[in-house]
Amino acid sequence: MPLDQAFRIMSVLLTGVSFLALVLGTDLPGWLVFLTGMALLFSFARAIGSTGRRSIQQPVLSATACNVLVLTGFFGFLMDSLASGELLPAGVRFLLVLMVIKLFNLRRTGDYLHLHAISVVMMVAAALGADLWYFPFVLAYLLIGVWALVLFGLTKQGEDLPVPASGLLPGQETTSAPGKVTFPLLRVAGWLAAAVFGLTLLLFYALPRLQTGLYQKSGQGTVIRTAGFSGSVDLGALGPIKQDPRIVMRVELPGRARGENGWLYLRGIAFDHYDGRSWVNQQMGRQRAIHQTTPGIFALPGRRGEDQLSPELFHQQRVFLEPLDTPVLFGAPFMEKISGKLPAVQVDGGGSFYLPFPSAAPIEYVAVSRPPVVLPADLRPVPTAVRYHDAFLRYFTQVPPQSDRIADLARTVAQHARTPFEQAMAIRDHLSRHYRYSLELPVSEQAHPLEEFLFNRKTGYCEHYATAMTIMLRTLGVPARLVTGFLATEWNEYGSYYVVRQQDAHAWVEVYLPYSGWITMDPTPLSNNGGTGGGTRVWAGWRDITDYLRLWWNRVVIQYSAADQITIVRGVQIGSATVGRKVWDSMSGWFNPPPSWRETIVGLYDRSTAILAAGVIAVLTGFCRLLWLRWKQSRYGSVFSKGGTQDERQAVTKLYSDMILYLSSKGIQKPVTTGPLQFLDTIRMQWTDAFPLAATITELYCRGRFGNATLTSDEYTIAKNKLCQLMGLTREQRGEMGLD
Repeated sequence: MPLDQAFRIMSVLLTGVSFLALVLGTDLPGWLVFLTGMALLFSFARAIGSTGRRSIQQPVLSATACNVLVLTGFFGFLMDSLASGELLPAGVRFLLVLMVIKLFNLRRTGDYLHLHAISVVMMVAAALGADLWYFPFVLAYLLIGVWALVLFGLTKQGEDLPVPASGLLPGQETTSAPGKVTFPLLRVAGWLAAAVFGLTLLLFYALPRLQTGLYQKSGQGTVIRTAGFSGSVDLGALGPIKQDPRIVMRVELPGRARGENGWLYLRGIAFDHYDGRSWVNQQMGRQRAIHQTTPGIFALPGRRGEDQLSPELFHQQRVFLEPLDTPVLFGAPFMEKISGKLPAVQVDGGGSFYLPFPSAAPIEYVAVSRPPVVLPADLRPVPTAVRYHDAFLRYFTQVPPQSDRIADLARTVAQHARTPFEQAMAIRDHLSRHYRYSLELPVSEQAHPLEEFLFNRKTGYCEHYATAMTIMLRTLGVPARLVTGFLATEWNEYGSYYVVRQQDAHAWVEVYLPYSGWITMDPTPLSNNGGTGGGTRVWAGWRDITDYLRLWWNRVVIQYSAADQITIVRGVQIGSATVGRKVWDSMSGWFNPPPSWRETIVGLYDRSTAILAAGVIAVLTGFCRLLWLRWKQSRYGSVFSKGGTQDERQAVTKLYSDMILYLSSKGIQKPVTTGPLQFLDTIRMQWTDAFPLAATITELYCRGRFGNATLTSDEYTIAKNKLCQLMGLTREQRGEMGLD
């Protein structure tokens, strides 16, 4: 394939890769995607079908038509930006219009460079909304881009290089046909692509990414809508979203494989007031800001942290939260500290944590929680009734009117209980055993939906169970509140983290015990609650792998920041210091013999480490040297031979070039595409007397340059003498052939 044709094909492929990345990363009109795709296919077909430079000189559109279309497209860009109010998306659409116009007006090599510039801008626009799919497009773009640049350099050199009268410059002779794509060229382009990819990785870790994208998909909301995480929630509101399998967060548990019993409660909001149909969080309006103890760390004041108590008393979670329409920050009960790149953190009287506003981008934070524990004192009967503060009772023992039937049921269920803890356990067991869990329920239109659940339907989901237990405990004088959040049950084996979906939204109960404080209880039958989405085992495995790769991409690529950069640099510094210390210790061991066998063994270990390090460095140095020699050979193999020294090859090449120049001055031209042996046939036909002399020079030239043998000084002298004899042929001998 000719170089210029390969350059055109690679240029169109490069543009096609950037176009596909832009289509997947942005929201583009269907008509524009179709028009651009057809233009690319048309240009690719023209590039494949072209066999010479004349095809480049035949554009489909004239220069005047292209200018008119560009002005029309710019006017459309102005109207688009004014109508949509979004400058950047309108600019991307205008960029595609320019690309279509350019595809139909490829006149010169410079037009293909304009196409390359447009493809670079499209890749940048696609990266601003990138996801896991973007990585293979980057690799393909780098590989094809290096190919296109190499082919452009060779094509441009062929266009700009003046051809002398002789048809050959010294050192231009090659063993393969020039102007073609050859295997050495493939090898050089591959090495260049690997070098570019290595440089890209270096810049990848040297430069932090922006935390929010500049280009957002218009017309397609990326914020997940939730229910149950605002100031109030109607009884039954969680039911519809429990059918939604979208992922809302992923939770890692550093130092732990999984949560207790295989699931994990992620607390959201606690509600304290129930009016018979809806729950209200009266504490939500009393949020207060948490001051940062250190940059990026928000801890509740007056709480003893991990540095003061045993670490076993705390649980840590690393949460990767998707954009939600609520500012709530989720974590295991009960959170005491949050750290991360957060603008600010607030907390209400119920222990719920909030951002100042909902985040439009994924966020990552680490939550430290102190799990609730039932103390032995709450398991023993108390001689007198427990007394609570009046304000506390006003919040957490409030019941709606007309709850007499519920109070009677609560007294009946807990009639044998002697402590608040036993009363809570009795009510929890009663609800989980005698009621059925189901999501196939419409929102109740009854005036008292809780009574409908307890006495008539006896079927419901988590909200009904939690509401029933809370109100029943309150009728007995036990403080309780309803909590909404998520119950994580889906464990990703490949990434070792919980996958939390919308369908994992859950409600449970927090009971206040005299000595233990708030503890978590869940009356909902767990065997029927939540789920992992079903599916075959193979599909579940592929789903976990894909989700793990997506999380890795979000952490390493999208959320990579200056803090991550500093962490990597510190790790490299620590590792370098450790290696340097080991090398120094091992070197000093050579001059300070250890006094004991134990120290002798340690010294041998240190010396072996140093020797191993030196060996690795030597191997790497030799490998790099080998790569350099192979690259040098592939780059200059058409100029230097495998045998003989560089000076000898240059000397015999100059003799051959002088012969060609001399023959050219006498009217015997050597075309660029003609090899040495073919040129001998031309000499034999046009100048018979010069043929034996030229044949000797050519034979020595081929041996010295393309063969494995080294020319001796005598052979070089022979070639030089033959050239002198060739130049000394008489005018009569030249005239016999009609050369004068």
